Amino acid sequence: MLSFESHSYDSIDVEELATFTHHAYSLLPIPYKYGTMWEEITFFLSNKENCPDFIALAREDGTIRGWAGVYHWTDSIAYFLSWHPLVIPPDLEIAQQLVRACIQHTVDSNRNRMEVFLTNLTDEYQDYAAVCGAIYRAAGMTRGYEWAYMEANLQRLDFSLRAIPETMTLCSLAEVSNDALWSSYDAAFSKGSDRRYIQQSETERRENFETFFSRQVPIDEAASLVLFDSATIVGFVKIDIISEGTYIHGVGVIPAYRRQGYGKFILGTSLRRASENHHKKMILEVDVDNQAALGLYRSLGFQQVKGSVSYTWEA
Repeated sequence: MLSFESHSYDSIDVEELATFTHHAYSLLPIPYKYGTMWEEITFFLSNKENCPDFIALAREDGTIRGWAGVYHWTDSIAYFLSWHPLVIPPDLEIAQQLVRACIQHTVDSNRNRMEVFLTNLTDEYQDYAAVCGAIYRAAGMTRGYEWAYMEANLQRLDFSLRAIPETMTLCSLAEVSNDALWSSYDAAFSKGSDRRYIQQSETERRENFETFFSRQVPIDEAASLVLFDSATIVGFVKIDIISEGTYIHGVGVIPAYRRQGYGKFILGTSLRRASENHHKKMILEVDVDNQAALGLYRSLGFQQVKGSVSYTWEA
């Protein structure tokens, strides 16, 4: 007999869930996993910071058939787990029911939006991405946008940068508060080509900004920069330090200063400083339709290595 359960971190059996997840990973062609060993998966799920905030679980005769879950990183949006649901053996109806359970939880938690991002996407995973997409659409979600995942080798930088006027100064992001930066950040992205940002409400935009520009995560302070023209914030870049290298978690220039080389100046200076700090690789993600940004990144040596696609449910 098939049944569905709802769980939080405090009510799941971590070892049981890890055992099922490890088995599912061995059978499903997905590129994003909590680990390849049972011990790694168990360790990941045992950490309350890693474990999803809500878990939908399907059982058949007492045995797990599948699961999915969401994280609550902001007050307005629930984030569905990448490449979930995990259902073994595959069953479209069970998978759809797990997605619907997460949508219902999103409603119950007073959130208006649930998103999922199929990350680390390359050609070999396109077929399974299509399977996941069919599940999401059948459960009431719509296809969102695509992003290019790009990397630059910081040991092989080869570009020139413009000089800046005497009225301009460059300082570390660590010296500028989020409140001071917010209006320039919003102006840069609301008048740009990032379709996901433009689609969001003002509340969602500010919440995502606070998450992306959190001062609780490690950053390269020398490479995270804000460019001023007198008292006006012209542009900015934030560089997080992650296990794979360094990650650009926001770069932009306000509309009045575009097409003058300031975006390349800010990001190029950031790349050089990250290289001087002995980082080997810089990573970013960009909307595949944002041709201006793609051209800038390529001029600084970035190359696309993989991508991602999103699906969204909205109230």
